Amino acid sequence: MHRFRPEEALLALYGIALVAIMATTGHWTFTSTMHGRFLEAFLLLALLVLLRGYFRARGIGSTWEALKVAAPPAAMVVRDFLPFLLALLFYETLHDLTPLVRHDVVDAALIAIDRAVLGVDVSVWMGRFATAGLTQVMVFCYLSYFFAPAILAAMIYWAGQRQLFRDFLVSLCVTTLLGYSGYLLVPAVGPYLFQAELFPDRLPGGELHRFESMIRTIDSLKGFARDCFPSLHTAHTTVVLVFAWRFSKVAFAVYLPIAVGLYISTMYLRMHYAVDVLAGFVTAAIAVTMGPRLERWWYRRAPAILAA
Repeated sequence: MHRFRPEEALLALYGIALVAIMATTGHWTFTSTMHGRFLEAFLLLALLVLLRGYFRARGIGSTWEALKVAAPPAAMVVRDFLPFLLALLFYETLHDLTPLVRHDVVDAALIAIDRAVLGVDVSVWMGRFATAGLTQVMVFCYLSYFFAPAILAAMIYWAGQRQLFRDFLVSLCVTTLLGYSGYLLVPAVGPYLFQAELFPDRLPGGELHRFESMIRTIDSLKGFARDCFPSLHTAHTTVVLVFAWRFSKVAFAVYLPIAVGLYISTMYLRMHYAVDVLAGFVTAAIAVTMGPRLERWWYRRAPAILAA
């Protein structure tokens, strides 16, 4: 067990659960359309780590000896960042499976909670403030979700803050798996699908063909996935903010306005209900508390448990 890392063990367990669901439903799917660019970026990081290690080691001997010193850290990049790719693969597998496992959706209950607490349907209410310019900003903030975690991870990794990187990675993994479990336990499709009759256009703020095409591309990738509760956009972004603060106050200050815009965009763009966003904050709080603790427990206790 000590040869596995905590995030690898968690992902392996979830992968086994997905295979069990596929076996039960008879629907075998391993669709993956989003991971290619991320893989290229991580391979580029591995190359940069290799080159940095090589130039630092040139003085110790021949070119071959310098490469032997530089190669292991570069190869480790692939393993260190593999959870990002697995999380994407699991999501794309899950969004095909959830409609088969959970035919029903609970959007009506989530809407009822929003109305009971806030007195409005938040996405509808936000539409009164819609402009073309605001919608463009919201789309940018929303799309930042797909890059911010990996960018911060790469920055921490390049800075050599190994323990902070490990805590961040495990916290992201805990966030992801809690969110994916929520999709199965609380299946919901979101306002843009469940309340489609309330929205004459996909996006608020008038005709925005280029930005609407971006959002519709995301819609088509998701299909009818039950991926609304909790809001992983909110949860992952909050985890990124916490670790950006721990890593660099400048990085935190740069990302903070984008993150706030993302929180708003999840409802403004009709992706989530307010209760989903609240659940996303709770998920992030659990993850940033559990992630570092799990990391330390794993390396302190797992070898002893295995030996026993």
